Amino acid sequence: IPKVDKIVGPGNIFVALAKKAVYGNVSIDSIAGPSEILVLADETANPRYVAADLLSQAEHDEMASAILVTTSEELAHKVSDEIDGFLNQLSRKEIMEKSLDSFGYILVAIDTANAIASEHMEIMTANPFDVMTRIKNAGAIFIGAYSCEPLGDYFAGPNHVLPTNGTAKFFSPLSVDDFIKKSSVIYYSREALEPVHKDIEFFAKQEQLTAHANSMKVRFEDNQEG
Repeated sequence: IPKVDKIVGPGNIFVALAKKAVYGNVSIDSIAGPSEILVLADETANPRYVAADLLSQAEHDEMASAILVTTSEELAHKVSDEIDGFLNQLSRKEIMEKSLDSFGYILVAIDTANAIASEHMEIMTANPFDVMTRIKNAGAIFIGAYSCEPLGDYFAGPNHVLPTNGTAKFFSPLSVDDFIKKSSVIYYSREALEPVHKDIEFFAKQEQLTAHANSMKVRFEDNQEG
């Protein structure tokens, strides 16, 4: 395969490690996977919906994570009971159980959502749009009881190559921006440079980069003193 400039898209652990290995020689979008979901819910949320959505990601992989962050201890217990019921009905039970045992959490708190920076975040609260304004870190945000994560997988439209493993703190979902390369453009006239050139020479001399300073100095030799 001829060398490319950028590799994008998700894959299994071998794809992720290969992208990590070549990063620097080529660009990549991010290291994606395993899959994650965080549901942010209050006492108004439907525990059956929440449980179903947590399991929708747990079935992907034994290393997938499914996390409920809630303000309601009552909801936490109800969701746990619903998960137990669903596990006895759904296929891939063994994968889901291992995922939940290793990476499944129910946290009675709100502030942890931004710290976790989940790939997928569902907000099931009384005022989900208000909560959304306080979310800083998430790959994709699903608002309300009827915006379940599989909607993003199959139909809604935004790209579903999303940052994982907390990288939503500094990575964005794959988008057209990933295929755009930018250059800085600098233009100064003599008149614009003249008032600041001595300051630039000073900085360069402080770093003992005399050739840098000289690059400025030669442009104004005709009016420099001494």
